[in-house]
Amino acid sequence: MITNKKTLGLIQLSRGVACVLVILLHITVNFEEKIGKIYLYNIFKFGGSGVDIFFVLSGFIITYSNFNYFGNPVFVGKFIKRRIIRIFPIYWLIITALLLLQITLPIFYKTTFVLNFENVARTYLLFPDHVMLNGVSWSLTNELFFYFLFAIALVLPNKKLSFNLLIIYCFLLIYFGIYFNDDLKNNVYYSLFLFPMNIEFILGVFIVLLIPYFPKCFIFPTLITGIVLFIVGAYLTNNNIELLQGSVNQVINRVVIFGLPAFLVILSLVKIEITREISMHNLFINLGDASYSLYLIHLPIVAAFFKILAKLNIENTFILYGLSIGLFVGLCVLGIFIYNKIEKPLIHRLNKALQNSIN
Repeated sequence: MITNKKTLGLIQLSRGVACVLVILLHITVNFEEKIGKIYLYNIFKFGGSGVDIFFVLSGFIITYSNFNYFGNPVFVGKFIKRRIIRIFPIYWLIITALLLLQITLPIFYKTTFVLNFENVARTYLLFPDHVMLNGVSWSLTNELFFYFLFAIALVLPNKKLSFNLLIIYCFLLIYFGIYFNDDLKNNVYYSLFLFPMNIEFILGVFIVLLIPYFPKCFIFPTLITGIVLFIVGAYLTNNNIELLQGSVNQVINRVVIFGLPAFLVILSLVKIEITREISMHNLFINLGDASYSLYLIHLPIVAAFFKILAKLNIENTFILYGLSIGLFVGLCVLGIFIYNKIEKPLIHRLNKALQNSIN
């Protein structure tokens, strides 16, 4: 088993890269929808792959941080509370701000959200069929489902049983990804359980298991292979080419062209980090730390920004590019600020309160 460190710098860097890719995708989409022009030749059309990276990273980080607690049911309650503290408080603050913004200034941020108790409750609790006030919140529902599965694994009597069940579940996801019945798609809970991108969380879990047996001589060949395959996946996505066609579910295609390369890259980066000292600039660490806050705030701001920009009728492409770069930089600065001033202190206080309640 790998020895825990407080921070894996290359993993933090990967979190930042994943978030940046998603931001660039949404800038690309809104640039075309609101301005009517193609942004940088659509080079970042593949940016949704940042979510695939996030899922693999999440599977790795959760397993890496809690590996020694498998088979320890006493720890489950603490694990669930810590995960709730990690996901919900900052999400609730931001979603509340968006809700108030939609009510008071719909010209800047208007969605299909209908204000009633059921919608609000499902949105705040991230139920599988919640109406998204924030277009990225679907991935948080999948994240919570993985936490639920992980909590079950923690109470099983031994690690071997847990990981054998994960392998069976992985094959189940592949099967239903290829032969997914339309009747199952109509049930949001079946869809959540059988969602093929859940494979990416499992790939992250496998990284922790493979690291002790992963030879150092394979690090750079594996890293280069993963990067090359990821670039190929980006090319296929940008050109609307499906690697797997026919009856194969499109999400399985996504797992193959982005999830597997992300697995190879992260496996290599973790092995690099535990075999040598890595010096990482604080900017990258900060961006990785702030990736969740940045992920939550960016889409509404991007949508509102380009809606305003469209009203200004600016025709000069270079000015539009300059403004979009300014938007990107501003988002990163704001995300880091929100993390340091709101998210981090909030999590610290809540975790401290949790620890005091246990003691």
